Amino acid sequence: MLIHLATDNDIHPARFGATQRTMGLARGLARRNDVRALCVVPNRSAGAASERVDDVTLVRTRAWYTSLAWRLERAHLAPLFVAARGHRHAARRLVAALGGTPDVFAADLLLTPLFAASAAPFKTYMAHNFELGHFVDTRASGSASARWRDELERLERAAVEAAALVVACTADDAARFVERYGAAPDAVCVIANGWDDTRLGVVTPESRARARAALGLETQGPVALFVGSDVPHNRAALAALLEHVAPALARQGGTLLVAGSVSRARARGAHVRVLGEVDDLAPVLHAADVGLNPAAAGGGSNVKLPTYLASGLAALTTPHGLRGYPELSPYASVAPIERFAEAIAARPRSWAADGGAMPEPIAALGWTRLGERLAATFAARVTRTPELRAGGVGA
Repeated sequence: MLIHLATDNDIHPARFGATQRTMGLARGLARRNDVRALCVVPNRSAGAASERVDDVTLVRTRAWYTSLAWRLERAHLAPLFVAARGHRHAARRLVAALGGTPDVFAADLLLTPLFAASAAPFKTYMAHNFELGHFVDTRASGSASARWRDELERLERAAVEAAALVVACTADDAARFVERYGAAPDAVCVIANGWDDTRLGVVTPESRARARAALGLETQGPVALFVGSDVPHNRAALAALLEHVAPALARQGGTLLVAGSVSRARARGAHVRVLGEVDDLAPVLHAADVGLNPAAAGGGSNVKLPTYLASGLAALTTPHGLRGYPELSPYASVAPIERFAEAIAARPRSWAADGGAMPEPIAALGWTRLGERLAATFAARVTRTPELRAGGVGA
């Protein structure tokens, strides 16, 4: 099959959860299919116009209005999803950039206005969250305005109604698409968030020593890692870590590592090390003892949790941070953020501490396996497109 993907992020390198999901699934899809991914990026993007990565053809198209949408969001004048208006206006040009007539056209929410311009017989909405709920729950810019909530609901409803298949991250999100927008249950499938099985390895004492030496990290206490993108709920989570965890780590002679664009929040404090965005997360993971997932809001699920576990770290999460991953509960420590410092001091153990094989529930979340599952779903359902449409799901 020829599969076209459309996203408004540059997915290589994949620096945060949404890009990791899109690139990871694309790589799995490409094992047996021709996959071309349209990345609508800002004018300032330094990426090549076309690039081949892990058997996926990336096509980067620059759009000035994506930067404008970002600036409006940062100024609290409009939510980021207003970029969808620009994508709708440029739809034919954007679709033409991919070339060919695909069997499947799959898009992130803001690129679903491209459905009408694609000749693909099978349209797929690749959902990262139940976006309306996520928008309100995270108190994103504009979420207090009924006008913006209504616009987002119209956009999400149109995406669900136009898609032959909605791919959700969690069973809870899938249920919401059915309940809120009337999606046929058979037209929604769940592909969980996962981890990069092509680049991550399990930490060893030797790899941890090398990683800490490379960072110039000298500590006798525990090293805790928080990875996050620069979005409101991650900024709130970082603030909670600085309040409840960083002071206790300082007293223990430990360190809080902060990686990802959430570092723009300018974390400060004794024994806090800010790393910024990193293209290769593996060495940072190997420098840590425990990965922190202090999520208190947000939909979908947190990519960081399976990433921590697949790297052999102990993982400490809030109850909310475990959403979407009931199968991972035996391998993670769960506590409210106010008890994180106490849990870290108790030195939570990882499944890897005894040198055993990776547990199957974690291994099953490797992106390659998840992408192959999605490919099998496409292969089985593309031939059923007329049947799905007759059931009330358009294309």
